Amino acid sequence: EVDVGEDACQKDFPSIASCMADERDHVPCCQRAGVPLHCQDLCRGEFNKETDLLKTHFSCADFTISTLACIAAGVDMLPGPPREVSVNSINSTAISVNWLPPSSKPSLSRHYVINVTYIQSLSPFLNAKAIQPETTVSTNYTVPSSATSLVISSLKRFSLYSVNMWTEGVNRGRSLPTYQEKVITHLTGKKADDGVKVMPALPNVQSCCLEKKVFPSLCVKKFCDPVGVREVSVIDMMLCSPHNTDIFSCLADGVDHRPCCRRRGLPVMCQELCLGKEVDNRFKYLRCLPYMQDMSSCLLEGYQVLPSAPVNLRFSNVETNFAILLWEKPWTRGDTVTDYTVTFQEMGLNIGKKTSIPHTKSPFILENLNSSSTYEVYVEAESVYGYGEQSTRIVFRTAPEPKMIEKEHPYNETECCLKSGIQPECEPLCSYNVKYSEIMRLGDKCLHEFSKIVRCTVGGRDHLPCCTRRGVPQSCQPLCQAVHQSSSGANFTQCLPYMGQIFVCLEEGTATLPPPVKDLRVVDVTDSTVSLVWMMDDLESEFNTTHFEVYYKKIVNGSVDGTVFSTDNIHTTSLGPRTVVENLTTGAEYRFFVVSFNEYGTSLPSSIVQVNVSAAAWTGLVKGKVSPPHLIEVVDQSSNFFQVSWNPPVISHPEDILKYILYYRLVSGGSADLQQLDTSVTTAKVTDLIPDTQYVVTVVAVATNKDSSPYTLSNQTVFSGPSEALIIRTDPIYPANVEAPKVHPVQGVLEGGDMTVLCMSRGSPVPTTSLYVNNQLVRGERTTHLVTVLHNVTMDMSKVACHADNGYGTPIIRGSSVNIQRLPKVRAPMTTQAIVGDTLTMRCTVDAYPPPTITVFKSKNFTGSVNSQGRVKISAAASPDDRTRYTLTMTIQPTEMTDNGVYYCHANNSLGESYAPMGVNITDLPAPTVDVTACCRRQNVTSDCLDICSFSVDFDTMLRKPQCLSQFGKLMHCAADGSDHRQCCHELSVGAQCVNWCRGETILDSQVCALMHAKSIISCFHEGNQDLPGPPANVLARPGPDNTATVAWEPPTKNPDKVEVYRVFWNPVGTRSALVIDTAQREIVLSNLEAGETYEVVVKAGNSRGTSRLTYPVVFNAGEVKVDAFSNSSETNRAISAFLAMLVVAAIIAALVYCRKRKNIVFNVVRPAHVTTVHFDNVASAVRRAGKSDQELMVVGEEDPTEVPSEAAEFRVDNSGEYQPAAHRGLLGIFNTGPKFQRFS
Repeated sequence: EVDVGEDACQKDFPSIASCMADERDHVPCCQRAGVPLHCQDLCRGEFNKETDLLKTHFSCADFTISTLACIAAGVDMLPGPPREVSVNSINSTAISVNWLPPSSKPSLSRHYVINVTYIQSLSPFLNAKAIQPETTVSTNYTVPSSATSLVISSLKRFSLYSVNMWTEGVNRGRSLPTYQEKVITHLTGKKADDGVKVMPALPNVQSCCLEKKVFPSLCVKKFCDPVGVREVSVIDMMLCSPHNTDIFSCLADGVDHRPCCRRRGLPVMCQELCLGKEVDNRFKYLRCLPYMQDMSSCLLEGYQVLPSAPVNLRFSNVETNFAILLWEKPWTRGDTVTDYTVTFQEMGLNIGKKTSIPHTKSPFILENLNSSSTYEVYVEAESVYGYGEQSTRIVFRTAPEPKMIEKEHPYNETECCLKSGIQPECEPLCSYNVKYSEIMRLGDKCLHEFSKIVRCTVGGRDHLPCCTRRGVPQSCQPLCQAVHQSSSGANFTQCLPYMGQIFVCLEEGTATLPPPVKDLRVVDVTDSTVSLVWMMDDLESEFNTTHFEVYYKKIVNGSVDGTVFSTDNIHTTSLGPRTVVENLTTGAEYRFFVVSFNEYGTSLPSSIVQVNVSAAAWTGLVKGKVSPPHLIEVVDQSSNFFQVSWNPPVISHPEDILKYILYYRLVSGGSADLQQLDTSVTTAKVTDLIPDTQYVVTVVAVATNKDSSPYTLSNQTVFSGPSEALIIRTDPIYPANVEAPKVHPVQGVLEGGDMTVLCMSRGSPVPTTSLYVNNQLVRGERTTHLVTVLHNVTMDMSKVACHADNGYGTPIIRGSSVNIQRLPKVRAPMTTQAIVGDTLTMRCTVDAYPPPTITVFKSKNFTGSVNSQGRVKISAAASPDDRTRYTLTMTIQPTEMTDNGVYYCHANNSLGESYAPMGVNITDLPAPTVDVTACCRRQNVTSDCLDICSFSVDFDTMLRKPQCLSQFGKLMHCAADGSDHRQCCHELSVGAQCVNWCRGETILDSQVCALMHAKSIISCFHEGNQDLPGPPANVLARPGPDNTATVAWEPPTKNPDKVEVYRVFWNPVGTRSALVIDTAQREIVLSNLEAGETYEVVVKAGNSRGTSRLTYPVVFNAGEVKVDAFSNSSETNRAISAFLAMLVVAAIIAALVYCRKRKNIVFNVVRPAHVTTVHFDNVASAVRRAGKSDQELMVVGEEDPTEVPSEAAEFRVDNSGEYQPAAHRGLLGIFNTGPKFQRFS
């Protein structure tokens, strides 16, 4: 089946309705079944299309079964209509009607009824207007069921008639009438053709073709026939082309037909065939195939067998949408005419399509024309041989549409709404022509204005009889009497399906029913009479008000039984807007209202008046007022508020502006405690109340009329009586509580699907209930039942919680887990490295629910699973924190080269499967290069990582042991082997935050650097292992005379033959500036020292490939040596140096703290003013200078100011590889930075 929407079939509904009725008239059955008038369209085989106008929206759903039952029964019991009805004019006073019997069973037909309706008389004169009849005359003719024709006479000459007919059945039913056929009687003396035709003979073309030996016979049959030649095909022309000359010469019969062919628009080449002389016996005439019919007509015209053009074509009685055409038969061959064809075309700026109407006769009604339009018309006569010449063309123009002066509706519902105080944005809804789309757009915004709209559209009339006839259900019928009450369901929104027929009744009724009275009042009271006066709106008798009726009822014990319309007595008066009601009970209370009457119905009461029938109690004028609000009810309440609604007054004038006063007080209180709340709508919310307390509530309506008529007493405010009293008890206080969320579907939620979460809470006041998903607020409302539908559920939505809070007590939240059913998602490392003999561990994680089956395969086809046996151990477990996450661990110990390859971690559950590849790369143990195991032991590298040190910290060997990453800094320190590899690292683009690893120093982001640059740094270690020297050994400093000091050292223990230059740094202890000297010697004299000042000095060795690390600082006094030497190899010297270093700690720390407090830490290297300085472009220049004298070597290099040491480094390493406290850094902290001197800085 194909799912086709209602809109797609909308255009076919009329056809469907027609087929369902099957041309039978089911209306009588539908009427007996109670189907209202507006729903009887299907009973007639029609479909009333809905538009955007509300009054076209009818609700017929309640009558569908009755309608279909009538149609089903009628198809078998009712006769069908006559078929192929035709009407022809015989003469000036008679017409003939012909038909075929119905297709239904003959036994169902009793007789036929033919309806002939006189429309108007016509004039034969050119441009004459039709003569409109005073009255339309319709006559029915009964014909037996056996008849198939009827001649109807005694008609008016040259007049327009409409004819249709139907079949009456034997079962009290009938068929639907046939379509209307229009016919025009002839002019006096004219009559229809008798139909006897004498046709002229055609030339014997076939004999000619046979004489000329045209073959095959097919060519003779098809081409040698001037009438049949119009039916030839392409194949025929190709087959017979060798005989073109013989065929077309026989067809031409010695006559030149080219003028006719030229006139009919044949191409020049095709005109050769019309001559019939020598033609080409080839296929070039195939393009003439579309013109064969025109050529045939020209041949017949040349034979003089076709009729000439009709003559005396004229028009008359041109109206807005039709005209009468008349013509005479052709002068030539007119007696051979069998039919006429009328062709017309609209002219002007927008030329219409040319339209031909066959089978016409004069006079002819040319219908369905556009008004104020110009048309061109011609007529062709037709005989058995074809069409003759076209008549002369005539042009006429239809009459313009007469200006329709619509009678203004006597009642203005929109003006009423404005007077009643409707909101401006809701004004479009107050119209009988309101659109359904406008109601949908403004419905919510104008919800409280619907009672005003109903009052004004009803217009104070009683439309109940019409609404009953039109099938408005009883629950919505009060709207037809302006009673708009939500509590009983009689409101605009709930009755919207029936508002179409209601609005039709309202529009019709306000045009015919009498308007309501105004300003009802009591002007005099005696002990038995009451004198009433009022104003009437029908002052000009537009509604033909005939009389008034006064309804009155005695009020017993201050209350009235029944509705406000209930009454015991009726007093009728026709004397005008005043009356005296007599024979009343003295001292009794009476209630009065007045309605007006005319022949179509009644008005509604517009006000009521209540009076005590007692001359003694009479105090003067008593004005009418609206009825009280009624059916007050509670719509919401809590511990500190309640909200009530009520129905507006039943009796009020449509133009009254209604407002309300709500009075409330404690039940236990008195009238002094009475409080009020004013509102313009029929609902009010009272707040700030006492919990668990009873209140009594009543409502009064306040009516104001803005009518400025001098004949009324309006523009005064009147109060209704009070509504019934309602006692309300506020709720006691209960702290909020909430249940755990309930999730549907209970059996599980599919990932990507929907789930419904229900949060149920309780408490007084009603709590604000909220839904949280994974600790994120999704929705919150003040309700006890919060239902939320979550779409496109993901695996992250596994935690839902309901929260409730009403401001009392502690807010409550309860949660639960949701098992999101989903396909397995497998994650595993793409590649795992290992060395032969290692322990290889691979883990793959699986996210899935329901729980999956996890298997490891060696084949991508998932065959031959890997089992836990021998060297292979496989285990799997669920996460303790999340039961939808699982981990499979596969361990191989020891590894072998055969373990290389790709493994597949495969998981499947009831929803599907997934897998992830796990590559294993097993390599042989690398050959050792430099063994730094001793250094690693001194750095406390753990035993399971020491084997990395024996292979000079190869990167691949590191990768096979991820657990050693935490010791990466120690391994890097040992791998540097005392050299500074920063130049190589810069060339390999090692980041600035990681470059200190290149000389074995510690860094902050060790994990980031290990992942990004470890491989590059280690390659520099391998490259510089044979080329870079280690730090100088046994640095000594001896003070000399004249404020000098001699610094000496021994060659490095590592690659001493690679040293090309030494660099010496010195400065006073505690300062942040230093001097630097390059020399090729192993001894240098420092001059210009300050007597008594303590200095520190460091040295590094270097060549064109790079430098070593700095030596540990040597501290001396310009007059006395503090530390004689620090040796990289002597344990004694190391101990002495450590002791002396501790002596310096206090001074260094004090200097640093002092500088920080002063916020004046300057990390620039400052040179004395008397020392000449120069920047080294590279170490080669320093090497060249290194061969000069000591005096020439006293050239001081300036360190880069940007080369600032990292304050975050906690330790430095001395020449022996031991960590040293940062406080002992001294010159190490100043100069172990920056690439200013490139290879030698």
